[in-house]
Amino acid sequence: MGFIVKCVLILLVFSFIVYVMKAITRLSAHLRATVKDVKHIRSQGGSRQARVSADMVRCISCGAFVSASDAVTLSSRNRAQVFCSHECLNAHAKSA
Repeated sequence: MGFIVKCVLILLVFSFIVYVMKAITRLSAHLRATVKDVKHIRSQGGSRQARVSADMVRCISCGAFVSASDAVTLSSRNRAQVFCSHECLNAHAKSA
């Protein structure tokens, strides 16, 4: 009877060790996938951050700041005037 109990106990311990090792393997695979996803998200965020930090200009009409690529520029008399939108350009033109 003692021999069978020892064999069952050894099998239970071995099964537990195998279960723990499989769990560790699964967790490490999930961790690698998560790290890969985070690196991908950070690389996308870096490009977005570069666009956000573009040159900003101030609208003459309302004083709002807008990126230079989105600004409406009016050149007259060898001078450039920058507006945040066509509405501000029209409002400035009416007031002048």
